[in-house]
Amino acid sequence: MKLQDYQPRNVFLPLHNRSKRWACVVAHRRAGKTVAMCADLVIGALETALPRPQFAYLAPFRDQAKRVAWNYLKELTRDFWIKEPNESELRIDMKNGHGNESRIYVAGADNPDALRGMYFDGVVMDEVGQMRPSAWYSVLRPALSDRKGWAIWAGTPAGKNFFWQLREEARLNPETHILMELPASRTGILDQEELRDAKAQMTEEAYATEYEISFDAAIPGAYYAKIIGELYEKGQIGDMSLDPTLPVDYAADLGYTDSCSWWGWQATVDGYRVVDFYEADGQPIQHYIDWLKARPHKVGEVYLPHDARAKSLQTGKSIIEQFLSAGIRPKMAPELSLQDGIEAARVVLPLCWFDEKATYDGVDHLRGYMREWDEKTQTFRNRPKHDQHSHAADAFRYMALSVRKVLPKGAGGDRIARRQGVSQGLNYAFSLDDLWTTAPKQTTRVG
Repeated sequence: MKLQDYQPRNVFLPLHNRSKRWACVVAHRRAGKTVAMCADLVIGALETALPRPQFAYLAPFRDQAKRVAWNYLKELTRDFWIKEPNESELRIDMKNGHGNESRIYVAGADNPDALRGMYFDGVVMDEVGQMRPSAWYSVLRPALSDRKGWAIWAGTPAGKNFFWQLREEARLNPETHILMELPASRTGILDQEELRDAKAQMTEEAYATEYEISFDAAIPGAYYAKIIGELYEKGQIGDMSLDPTLPVDYAADLGYTDSCSWWGWQATVDGYRVVDFYEADGQPIQHYIDWLKARPHKVGEVYLPHDARAKSLQTGKSIIEQFLSAGIRPKMAPELSLQDGIEAARVVLPLCWFDEKATYDGVDHLRGYMREWDEKTQTFRNRPKHDQHSHAADAFRYMALSVRKVLPKGAGGDRIARRQGVSQGLNYAFSLDDLWTTAPKQTTRVG
């Protein structure tokens, strides 16, 4: 296959025609992304006007890169060789359209230091989710700087990893990045019979990952990742600025040595507009009191966990007493089991509308919150893993147990109740209606 014989698939035309420096390609299996990446490298090597341009294709391992891309690159460049490709160095020397000598290297991210000190005009990182971030940040990104080279990050999802972070960077910076998301249901590359057969033979999660490019389905043991993915698809995470006529209620998970997390939301007729998230480490309670008082909007109810009643040995005061001394009268979030709280969060999440800019880190924590893995039994335990996501997830659990019903009783209220699962009988020992009925009615004062 010579370059003139390469016929790009329509879905990859935006990649070849791009004007932006950075590109992220999330593609289903057998979409043809490796051929497209190789062709793009060759096009770059032919068109670059700078003297002695250099390009590189990387896969997670050198042997893998040689197996999947080396032959494609040799075939695409055959008409432009200066000499036979170097099989030991996996290097192609070719003449380009400006009379310069271009080079294309094929390498593995398992030994990125082999490329250290080199310059590049463009690089492709294929299956980038399986690479160490340091290959990009410490070696390849600096190698692009002096010639302002470009990069393509490509792959299929494998959970919330380095590739997901690059995809998020591309999604949030459209002025400098192009993001191409190519699920099998939209590209038309694989016929429907083949997709039906694959779906019948694979698990739902595996199919969603490999063919529908779902990052959320690829997080085993995650409590909320699937719901978060659905919220993105429905447009419930985005620009959801707060309503200045409504107060913002807050719920917190408090500690001193660990992180303390806060969620802020407004109850509206459409659901819960989640407009604030904050997390800090190693701060005294007064820090969070000052933060609450400095909010640029009206603060409504403040909900704390039940352990806020305990007196500190250092101060002799409970957290509640410190809030009261500052003029804030908090409420206690309903005290239920951890599992019941997680189920409540699952019920409330579909009714939430997150302001992405204000809550990005919090949503990230919710996505990563998952069960512990038991190495001995090779199964997930029925309890959460305690990690960097735990405190934000705990604070959201308290929020879910504390939210007020979003609509009055009647047709509209019944509709919301059915969406929440309240009127259908959930598989746990309480109803959110019970919480709304029994919630304390004291007033919170902030000021």
